[in-house]
Amino acid sequence: MPLTQELCDLLICPANNTPLVLKENVLSSGDDKSHYPIINGVPWLLPNPQNSLTDWGIKLNHFNQVLLSEIQNLEKEAARAEGATLDRIKRLLVGKQAFIRRVSELLLPVVASKSGKKNIYDALNDRAPTTQNLLSYEANLYRDWVWGEEENSITADIVCSQIQGLDANKIVVLGAGAGRLALDVHKTCKSKMTVATDINPLLVMAAEYLLQDQSFSLYEFPLQPKKTEFVAIEHQIKGEVKPEGFHFIFSDATKPCFKHGAFDTVLTPWFIDIQPLEFGRFLRQLNQYIPVGGYWVNFGSLVFNQRRDALCYSIEEVVELANVHGFEIENIEEHNIPYLKSPYNAGHRIEHVWSWRAKKITDVNTVKTTQNLPLWLLDEKQPIPQAQYFQQFSFTHRIYAQLSAEVDGRTSINKIARKLAKQNKIDETEALNLTKKLFQDIYRQNN
Repeated sequence: MPLTQELCDLLICPANNTPLVLKENVLSSGDDKSHYPIINGVPWLLPNPQNSLTDWGIKLNHFNQVLLSEIQNLEKEAARAEGATLDRIKRLLVGKQAFIRRVSELLLPVVASKSGKKNIYDALNDRAPTTQNLLSYEANLYRDWVWGEEENSITADIVCSQIQGLDANKIVVLGAGAGRLALDVHKTCKSKMTVATDINPLLVMAAEYLLQDQSFSLYEFPLQPKKTEFVAIEHQIKGEVKPEGFHFIFSDATKPCFKHGAFDTVLTPWFIDIQPLEFGRFLRQLNQYIPVGGYWVNFGSLVFNQRRDALCYSIEEVVELANVHGFEIENIEEHNIPYLKSPYNAGHRIEHVWSWRAKKITDVNTVKTTQNLPLWLLDEKQPIPQAQYFQQFSFTHRIYAQLSAEVDGRTSINKIARKLAKQNKIDETEALNLTKKLFQDIYRQNN
């Protein structure tokens, strides 16, 4: 479906903030230095678009290699299995073979990189955005489009109650995933325009395909299947007609691709705690989406995805930080809701979540750069610095290569450890522990 002029008028280049111009199914920046493709009607507005497309291609190829390896192992197991075990393995085989085909078909418009060997992808599997891989939040696709009516209804009611009474004509949903909540909000709140953004191509491509009133089958693999027939469930997922004014965009929420204040309402469902920036830095970016007087509506948990405990904020700290960064939270509610309650899975959890409505009371300066990667990684012509972590990495992996090369079918761990200690002048006990850990890790990863 062609982009509307109304949507195009809101878009800017995430690299330099200049307006984007639509030329032959490509969005180009004002200086014509950046070009963003439109994939199956969805603009790809991630920074460094060709790099990000290649990286997701690498993730698809890595996924294919892993699945093919699993299929080969299942085929070997099936040859010596019998009874109920054979029945379960056969179901898994059929499901995984169909799953790999369907995922590849859904992502065919996105990927262009060539396939490589599994061990290479294992080493490089974090080239794409490190907070997500291809199957991150895969279960959300089934919840949104197959069996999640209870959770979807509860969530939409909570969010729409926060929006009720607002002048929500233009809504942007950050981290919309497979799109169900964004779609329900658009319909219920009767927004003139709702833009659902995400970085995961599997979720977005699947949802966009379904909203073209298409249907497809996809297998689900419950973590704790209730019975054998549930180890691989084939779903016939039925699509629907996309409502007027509803759009998907590939976009990184921390690097806005919209004009300042383009929307009157910004919605962050299950998002603020998993996005990679420190919460205060993220709020400075969030501030850019709406004008003074606009509203931020949030829904989800506060299990912050940060390594430092000091950055894992409580609800009281969230309120304070929001105020510092231009938002006044007007209404906070707490809820206990079912989360990913699949009828085929023996386990699910009750999640404690917060919802709130916050009014933007002042503009704040945007973060100068939200790029987590240094310049020498973004510009391959830059020299790589002599950082200590490179030295440590080099030493560790040189040792690992040395140890694994000693495996000849005759030599024990003790002998290898003693040789390691002598060659590298380290304590024998430390050498033994290092050697055992390496071989334990190798064994666990391959058994």
